Amino acid sequence: MCRAYTIRGLKAGLLLAAVAGFGFAQAPLSGFAQAPLTWKNVGGTNISADLAGPASGAVSRVWYSPTGDRLSVVTQSGRVFETGDFEQWRLGTSPAPAGGAAGALSTLIGSGPPRILAAGSRLYAAGADNIYASDDSGRTWLNLTGFNNRSILGGGFNGLAVSPASAREITAVNKSGVWRSLDGGLSWTSLNRNLPNFAVRRFAGSRTVLSLEDGSLTELSGGHWIPATGTHPDDLLVAELQMLTGRNIAAVAERGSLTYAGTAEGQLLVARSGTPGWHESTQTNGAAISRIWADEERPEVALAAAGQRLLRTINGGLFWDDVTGDLPAADIHGITADRLAGVVYVATARGVWSGNVSLNAAGPVAARWVSISRDLPAAAAWDVRLNADNSLSVALDGYGVFETAAPHKSGGVRILNAADLTARPAAPGSLISVIGAQVREARGAGALYPVIAAAAASSQIQVPFEAVAGNVSLALEGLAGRWTVPLAIRDASPAIFVDSEGAPLLLDAESGLVMDPGVAVHAGSSLGLLATGLGRVTPDWPSGVPAPMEAPPKVRGNVTAYLDGTPLEVTRATLAPGYVGYYVIELRIPAIVNRGAAELRISTDGAESNRVRLYVDSAPARQ
Repeated sequence: MCRAYTIRGLKAGLLLAAVAGFGFAQAPLSGFAQAPLTWKNVGGTNISADLAGPASGAVSRVWYSPTGDRLSVVTQSGRVFETGDFEQWRLGTSPAPAGGAAGALSTLIGSGPPRILAAGSRLYAAGADNIYASDDSGRTWLNLTGFNNRSILGGGFNGLAVSPASAREITAVNKSGVWRSLDGGLSWTSLNRNLPNFAVRRFAGSRTVLSLEDGSLTELSGGHWIPATGTHPDDLLVAELQMLTGRNIAAVAERGSLTYAGTAEGQLLVARSGTPGWHESTQTNGAAISRIWADEERPEVALAAAGQRLLRTINGGLFWDDVTGDLPAADIHGITADRLAGVVYVATARGVWSGNVSLNAAGPVAARWVSISRDLPAAAAWDVRLNADNSLSVALDGYGVFETAAPHKSGGVRILNAADLTARPAAPGSLISVIGAQVREARGAGALYPVIAAAAASSQIQVPFEAVAGNVSLALEGLAGRWTVPLAIRDASPAIFVDSEGAPLLLDAESGLVMDPGVAVHAGSSLGLLATGLGRVTPDWPSGVPAPMEAPPKVRGNVTAYLDGTPLEVTRATLAPGYVGYYVIELRIPAIVNRGAAELRISTDGAESNRVRLYVDSAPARQ
């Protein structure tokens, strides 16, 4: 007969159990520089440009190995990549052959007539916008890539190679990437899908619009990057200021009444609305000014990159201080900052760095920097951007855009499993604890995460039952601000509730009371085990609503339990009546067990929980 657990003795305030209900000790919170980051690639590394396949950036050279089993290319940035399976690319280990070597064209139309490759009785040639073939010694030529007055591979061809293994296998490279044909050019396949050659350079006023190396724009649409029209706003302002000043303007920033400009020779200029002329800094930095950032609310606060140096002004450009500090020597490409927090992020040729810089007063100028690129691909960072939702976006050469929760915003906020205060993944229906924030609203992947309880420095929320497995950026809104924190979700991720000593929360089968952790469990008895993360239930139950007292929904997955590795009988597994995010599992202890401490664990569809200790008495319970 199944017991109807009422979970008496479990206080209504237990909804904050993982923080206070059982006296849990919070783990110390690390500083933002040491907080682990979860980077997510946004939109991939290709552009959907209505060609024969996904496009990447410009490729300047291509050649086959002597046996034809390996293909190598040189990207516009000068990096060599090679592939043996014509799908996956890796950094090349051999240098490019000398120009004009067999199997590779390095000079095409533009500097002279088209170069011609002979492959048996067939000739191939590459023009500026198309690839051609001739089977009659060049008297007539077939356009292999033209369709409706445009090239299906894009234009700007830079190289063409014929495989030594087959005259019908050719590979062409152009401003859109690498393209291969196995039938002499009748059909083409893109080799760009996994080639890290997405030449991103700057965010163009939005995290979803990028300026590429050639100055063109691409925008995020439907989860993919597509070509976009227009010009980067800074480029328009640069052109305007060059005409007004007659100077070689290289970087600009316009905020409120102030306009900042930096020259290729290293001068910094500032103009104020209503005041004629430009103020020029007395400092001459030598290195070109590559980027200027100015604060939206206080335009007098600005940062400028001059080669490998970072400069700061807090008085509208009257004076600039060198705040480079211990930033490793590398050209600075991009800057963003949080003035109120005094935190600066820079994108450099050696990755992304964060540092504390005084931006509200003339504080210390020697900044301390920490790399936040550990889990990013090894590539130059060209831009960095703080977004309104407290996420940080980075543009990496070849690899596109990556995002994470801004370390200085989320470093003091942690998502932990409510049962054992670990960072294990969550599951649909899970109860999770937010440490370091009083949460008012939580959303992830478009779904609302019900806030069950909130205190000054901790909150509990439930993962909605409709959540799907994957990595979610959880947007939290509270009284002290907004945060974005990464959350991993699995179909099942069981965790047993434990107290501050690590003892499991057990329910007496007869009374429904929470058992004293110091009292032994008797052989042959039945008990209830409180857990979370067991996943979806049948029938479906609305998120954020306490489970019914009668006939609570059952766990869909297969729940198993083990005592010292020996399977236990699981009589049932349901939502805990009257509570949100809690599950109760009824277990039957074998009639014959060893006396003393034993290890208990559960699993749901193969996903294992934490391991807890309980004490077993081999004597049966008194009737």
